[in-house]
Amino acid sequence: MMGRTSFVFSLIVAALFSGFAAQKIDCENATVADIVFLVDGSSSISPENFQEVRSFLRSFIEALDIGPNKVHIGLAQYSDEPRQEFLLMDHSDRKSLLAAVEKIQLLGGGTETGKAIDFLQKQYFTKEAGSRLGQRVPQIAIVITDGQSTDEVKEPAQKLRQDGVIVFGIGVGEANQKQLESIANWPPDRFLHSLDSYQALQGLMEKLLETVCVSVVAQKEALAERFADIFFLVDSGIVQGQFVSFTNDLLKLIDQINAGASTYRVGVAQYGQDTQVEFLLNAHQTRQQLQSAVSGFRLRPQPNQPHNLGRALQMANTRFFTSEAGGRAHLGARQFLVVVSGRDSDDPVYKDAQMIKSAGVTVVGMSAGASIDALQRFVSSGYAFDSPKVLILKDSILTEKKDDITEDCKGANIADIVFIVDESGSIGTENFKLMRTFLHSIVSSLDVRPNKVQVGIVSYNEESKAQVYLNTFDNREEILQFIKILPYSEGGTNTGAALNFARTNIFIEEKGSRKSKGVQQVAVVITDGESQDRVHEAAISLRRADVTVYSVGIENANMEELRDMASHPIDRHVFNVNSFTELKALKNSLQKVICENIIDQAVKVTTRESKAKKACVKKDEADIFFLMDDSGSIGNRDFEDMQNFILRFLGTFNIGPDHVRVGLVKYADDPSLEFDLTASSNVDNLKKSVENITHEGGGTETGKALKSMGPHFRRAMETRGHKVPEYLIVITDGESTDKVKAPAEELRLQGVIIFAIGVKESNEAELLDIAGDSKRTIQVNNFDALKSINNDIITDICTEDACRDIQGDICFLADGSESISKSDFIKMKEFMKAVISKSAIEQNKVHVGLMQFSTDNRLEFPLTRYYSREEILKAIDNMKQLDQGTLTGKALTEVSQYFDKTNGGRPDISQRLIVITDGEAKDEVIGPADALRKKGVVVYAIGVVDANTTQLGEIAGSLDRVYSEKNFDALKDLESQVALELCRKDCTINNADVIFLVDSSKSIDDTEYGSMRIFMESIVKQTTVGKDMTRFGLISYSNQPQSHFSLHDYDSKRKVLAALPKQKPTEGDTHTGEALQFSLQYFNAAHGGRKAFNVPQILMVITDGAATNPYILKEHSDALRDNGIIVISVGVKEANIDQLETMAGGDKSKVFFVDNFKALETLYETMSSAFCKSTKPACKTGDFVFLLDQSSSINQDEHDIMKNFTTTLVDSFEVGEKLVHIGLCQFSDDPNDEFYLNEYYNKEDLNRQILNADYSGGNTYLGRALDHVKEYFEESRGSRDQVPKNLVVITDGDSHDDVEDAADVLRDRNITVFTIGVGDVHDMQLLQIAGTPERMFTVRNYDVLHSIKQSVVDVMCNDPPPPPTDSP
Repeated sequence: MMGRTSFVFSLIVAALFSGFAAQKIDCENATVADIVFLVDGSSSISPENFQEVRSFLRSFIEALDIGPNKVHIGLAQYSDEPRQEFLLMDHSDRKSLLAAVEKIQLLGGGTETGKAIDFLQKQYFTKEAGSRLGQRVPQIAIVITDGQSTDEVKEPAQKLRQDGVIVFGIGVGEANQKQLESIANWPPDRFLHSLDSYQALQGLMEKLLETVCVSVVAQKEALAERFADIFFLVDSGIVQGQFVSFTNDLLKLIDQINAGASTYRVGVAQYGQDTQVEFLLNAHQTRQQLQSAVSGFRLRPQPNQPHNLGRALQMANTRFFTSEAGGRAHLGARQFLVVVSGRDSDDPVYKDAQMIKSAGVTVVGMSAGASIDALQRFVSSGYAFDSPKVLILKDSILTEKKDDITEDCKGANIADIVFIVDESGSIGTENFKLMRTFLHSIVSSLDVRPNKVQVGIVSYNEESKAQVYLNTFDNREEILQFIKILPYSEGGTNTGAALNFARTNIFIEEKGSRKSKGVQQVAVVITDGESQDRVHEAAISLRRADVTVYSVGIENANMEELRDMASHPIDRHVFNVNSFTELKALKNSLQKVICENIIDQAVKVTTRESKAKKACVKKDEADIFFLMDDSGSIGNRDFEDMQNFILRFLGTFNIGPDHVRVGLVKYADDPSLEFDLTASSNVDNLKKSVENITHEGGGTETGKALKSMGPHFRRAMETRGHKVPEYLIVITDGESTDKVKAPAEELRLQGVIIFAIGVKESNEAELLDIAGDSKRTIQVNNFDALKSINNDIITDICTEDACRDIQGDICFLADGSESISKSDFIKMKEFMKAVISKSAIEQNKVHVGLMQFSTDNRLEFPLTRYYSREEILKAIDNMKQLDQGTLTGKALTEVSQYFDKTNGGRPDISQRLIVITDGEAKDEVIGPADALRKKGVVVYAIGVVDANTTQLGEIAGSLDRVYSEKNFDALKDLESQVALELCRKDCTINNADVIFLVDSSKSIDDTEYGSMRIFMESIVKQTTVGKDMTRFGLISYSNQPQSHFSLHDYDSKRKVLAALPKQKPTEGDTHTGEALQFSLQYFNAAHGGRKAFNVPQILMVITDGAATNPYILKEHSDALRDNGIIVISVGVKEANIDQLETMAGGDKSKVFFVDNFKALETLYETMSSAFCKSTKPACKTGDFVFLLDQSSSINQDEHDIMKNFTTTLVDSFEVGEKLVHIGLCQFSDDPNDEFYLNEYYNKEDLNRQILNADYSGGNTYLGRALDHVKEYFEESRGSRDQVPKNLVVITDGDSHDDVEDAADVLRDRNITVFTIGVGDVHDMQLLQIAGTPERMFTVRNYDVLHSIKQSVVDVMCNDPPPPPTDSP
């Protein structure tokens, strides 16, 4: 039946628009609202126009159902000052309202709209003034103005909207459009109206009333109280006293929450061996009926029978919360399962509890005798209670938990994220509400504000519509308000068009995209069905625009389409749920993965690429061929993607005729050699060759192409003269028309390692036939995903060389809790085996231990039990799962002892712990993890499935050592990455001039010389030899020194090793001093020395006895040092320690001694670190300003540690008026100048001033400090034009102000910024400041700040390698 409102309005419309068919506006559902008009009464409005306003207001009021419990109207008029005409509470009937409107008199005066809006917020939309927001009544403001406000309107309007008021703007005549846009809600086409004159107000009536009514209904839905379904599952075996206490509390709870069919529904069941339902959620209509049912509830204990909570949870999942049983998940009701447990369950509970939680049900555990550990295995996080007093649940039931920025997303606080939301007819109104709630929940977890996260929303059916652009909202509250009233239009499902629309209309600079600034672009597609258009090309175009795409499928979504849309790896970017009610549970996993990936892409991917590149420098020799599919199924853009994949690959290796060589064959019907290995003169030439390859098309005869590769690899060995590691990387997009297995096997027998990369329609079995090992097959959905896998292959190729000479203790701490399925436990074991297989397991190299943890811990084997890879792999295979809870902190404490010397640990070398877990620890982890780090153990945390990212960071101490995966299948992608990380050395020798000065006196026999040769070989093998890397020379001496080869003679490791004399050189006495003098000339440019390029120069003296003429040792070793040459003394047997120290300039860290020649062969293991550090150039020139945080989040002791750390960095520099200059500034609320670059030129004075710097406390305004500190780099403050300028920021908290713009200014002035974050400061902010992850450092707390000192110095002082020279 047509309501009164609709009827009245029809009459008004008919009267106003005679001759036109009246459009019916259904305002029947807009029965209650608070509407306040704010009317411009300035002098620019004539009395006649003001009368038009009155007429408009009268018509509007007459169209609404005014009444005490219906629509209330308030009105304010403003000019220079606002005036209260009448409040919301003043009139409760239409007649008095209309009379009040007639009495309004025009104010006259100026136009201060901002002040008036503020007045509205404080004087009208309050409980005292009659606002019924507390009663969940929609709040509406309608602003009518005809001019430009003389004050600021944006902030007051924003505050009003953030209070939940929907604001309409009506601009008349010369009204300022931009100001109106700032006043009204988004979008303008709904909430903003512009008119030529006041006479047009009546014509606006229909449209405005319609929009107001729709908005009232939408806001009414958003404000509606969300009740809950609560089901109590009670252990039938609890003691009578506790049962009585439970039922008494439950009766009170039912009363206090006013439970009933239309509010909070309650159900009850009991369980023992079996489960019995007492009453379901829809069994009782009223509170009284519920209380009567609870009063009649009696336990039916089953003594001496098992307690099967797992079985009970199964029933709960399938029966308790269904709509047939009275469950209201489909209506958005929250759902609780409250388990009152008298003892630990006799059957497994975890998996069934997970099924319930995945449906969005909160599982509560209340102990009536069960252990807290047992409860922790099935409850939702934070819902385990140590008593059955259910009254304590009242607040949790009545108060909906407010979504806020999650720990996972606090660090991922810089991104452009666009949600592409299906609103097709198949969804339906109820389900769209659930989708709206899901979207609201996801956005709630993001840090939406200027220069942080920006959010856009596209809705689509047959057409796509921009609901929100990336620059529409600059705060979270307003976009959340908008999402609550996000409109639903029904229609078809053109997902492909929506993807294109988002790319061309949303991810653009004009609409707020910050892609050009390097900000990540993310799209989240949410759909419930199959698209009516093609998504394939649109998704590729979106991904090629550097947008990371996630696809979320609901109910009938097409899984193939979801996978086609998503970015690589597919498993990490595709989510699918069976119903809209499951979206609630999906929220946590989706936002966790999105936020982890944002951090990964910004920080970790770049860092790991950098680490892989450093590791690949050790890949001294290799022959690599690419076999590239050129068939007709590949498009031109796809072909370019392949070329780019190869180009990125080339940039990683040391390309050269004596190092890594690369060739390429493309194929279709026939193979074609594009360039051979012999073309690898340098990387630039290779890149040009790749860029010049053309795409021709044809068939796909992969077998024939593989067969053609055999002769190429045989010729490779002929042209090089010896065998080196050989790799073939095959890229194909389809199934071969000929057989591939036999030619691939033939290549593998030839010693070629094959990687098979399949794209699009490639055949998985065929890829395995090509590679021969599933670990070397990679499948991607599309060619644009190739860029994501470069690092995987590079890491796999380089890990073996990186791990060859590594020593260390590696212990795994593996989660054996019941949350891990049997199959996933096997996958975890396979992961550990794969990582271990890449390490050099020997008694003098890598030792491995393993402890499994759950509630209890079990040492599977200590570090000293096995010294062979095979024994370790067998022991891992035999490990049986513990199947208990998750007490990670307890396990960290217990595993610590196994790194001690008394238990076989080797604290003097690298010690690493790898923690693998799938869930949240139920105990504290920070203390035990910190204790491990303090004893020198480096901890890595690998989290899978539900692992808590914050806890992983607490365990590892730095996000650099945290790995997080969506499921156990993804662990295989980490194998090479983790293995490479474990083999990473703190120091690598990449660039140095090293000359061996070798004693060949008569006291050394041939066998002993052989030991000397082995020692020199071991030193050479540790380095990266090359023309622009490390160079070696050799001088032997007895009576006379003799040069065997100079620094410029050999440019590969193999050539240097071959040049070391196999026979002992000429014998005689030990004239070491004369040899020192002789060696000096061999460091000059004529002999290949690179002092002019700041390359470190090292003389390594190896002698077995006292010098014949010891008195000249000091003179000649000092002369070497005066020329910047470091002398390292290695003494054997009868060598004189004092003389060794004299040659080393008194620096005992550069003196090494063994008492026999056999020990010399392994001495490099002991001295490698000192030798490596000698190759690192000191910071000899530059301006360094330190910017230290002195805010209140740092205490006095921590501030002292920071200052001491700063002095250790200064000690690493060569300070002087013509060398390094140092400045110091501190900051909290404001920057505080300590001293400029031109005040102190010696370390003692500098360090004293640094240590004397005061601590002030205050807030963290780092942006302000960055802006200020640029003054330090002005000439008047001691900065110099021709030297590097560096800023070192040390901070422990996120800044209260924006840092990006100030950091950009610094970088624009060629100031290199380094950031050191301590504690909770987030990586993304550090990255904004530093500009690149390589200049970013993080530690968990100040106590371990010293541990990164060398890494910081290495990066600060790491000069780029010298340009190629033509020295002879």
